[in-house]
Amino acid sequence: MRNAGRAIIIFSILLVFLIPRSLSAQGKGEKKQMAITFDELPAVEAFEEVHPDAINYLILEALKKHGVKATGFVVGSRIEGNLDILGQWLQAGHTLGSMTFDNEDMHNVTVDQFKKQVVEGADELEPMLDGFGQSKRYFRFPYLHYGQTKKDKQAMRDFLGSHKQILAHGTVVPEDFTYNNVLAGLGKIPDSTRLLQLRDEYFNHVLDLVDREELLAQRLAGRSVRQILLLKANRLNAIFLDELLTALEESGYGFVTLDAALRDDIYSRVDTYIGARGVGYLEMLASGKKK
Repeated sequence: MRNAGRAIIIFSILLVFLIPRSLSAQGKGEKKQMAITFDELPAVEAFEEVHPDAINYLILEALKKHGVKATGFVVGSRIEGNLDILGQWLQAGHTLGSMTFDNEDMHNVTVDQFKKQVVEGADELEPMLDGFGQSKRYFRFPYLHYGQTKKDKQAMRDFLGSHKQILAHGTVVPEDFTYNNVLAGLGKIPDSTRLLQLRDEYFNHVLDLVDREELLAQRLAGRSVRQILLLKANRLNAIFLDELLTALEESGYGFVTLDAALRDDIYSRVDTYIGARGVGYLEMLASGKKK
């Protein structure tokens, strides 16, 4: 198993350095700002065999190369056996936040059941955060499902506030799970042509979303806001993160911490979105404004 893991690490590294850079700069104006976050640490569960060590190695190396301090959100039940991986995030100066213990979807359980999941997930991560001296506690709703009624949403806002958990929104939310499934279908050693095609399709998808969220920001705030990119900790992003960060830089973005992004006034607004879909924060605000 360890030999297989090493082979995947080596192969993934080669992929990162051998893929040509084909995305050109889209403008040289003042830098916009974006925080980079990852859900479902230590790694997303998938139908294919998952290698958290390889995935996190490549993610952390790409973040280091671009000088990015990111935030990873941890599923409590997946911490056991992966403490070294989470320690590497904290040692590198990144921050960690919690999701729920079992990555439970709020829309599938009662509010009380969900609160229990939140507490269990936070408690599982707490010893590590305390040991590394991280002062702030962040929480992200799995699947960006905040509740389907105003009462439930407000109950969770109050609950998180009473537990000193900072709600971490996401604005740019790619469907990277779909592209990760496509990658899995290409096999362990994908054909280079098909891999390049997948990369370009994925990047176009992300950059189109970024443009859309910038338009929403102008509509809601009359300015560019500090965007928060929500990625999954999966093989797709491990392989392509270096180039994706480059593409964002070439699109005029500088990277900030999640804490800095959340200090943007836009995140002090209370959304009124009620819906079954998990959508980005700006879309939730726009939906309420439309009504």
